[in-house]
Amino acid sequence: MDTKALFAVLLVAGILGGFSINNYLIEEDTTDIETETPVNNNVEKVEVGSEAPDFTLADTEGNQFNLSDYEGEKVLVLEFMNMNCGTCKSFEKNTMKSYCNESMPEDVEVISITQTNNANNDDLAERTEEMGWEFMKGNEQMTDAFGADRSPTVVIIDKDGIVTFSESGSMSKSELEEKINDALE
Repeated sequence: MDTKALFAVLLVAGILGGFSINNYLIEEDTTDIETETPVNNNVEKVEVGSEAPDFTLADTEGNQFNLSDYEGEKVLVLEFMNMNCGTCKSFEKNTMKSYCNESMPEDVEVISITQTNNANNDDLAERTEEMGWEFMKGNEQMTDAFGADRSPTVVIIDKDGIVTFSESGSMSKSELEEKINDALE
């Protein structure tokens, strides 16, 4: 066998082996190192038009809430973000803060969920105070479920618990307002 053919065979074998290992790792249940709780990596991704899974988060003071706490009462706007992401900070200051301060109805709740592993409660509390809405620590299972693999990702859940919008990247205040108004109808 000549060198080129051997190289091609090895390359294909390596690629196929990599896919096999990745699929095995993705399907395997693991343990969250920080909390030592089992993490199921077989998370179904939530699609627009489907019911959002109930989840529990805690604010910086330890108060817990569930998605179901808002059902029938408020539209929930989730911003999945990273604490040091420049795009996230710009989106929050130029779009989210403007919306929250100028035109947000009483029946809308905005929550920013950090994907930053080392975010601490002091940083989250400071950002909550600065911006005017809750910043909380999320988890990998929630990020995976909502397909929030890029920051920022905005997910809007209507009062019935249905995901009406999900998109990664920044948007204008008018675009955000339009998507929230769609969920309010």
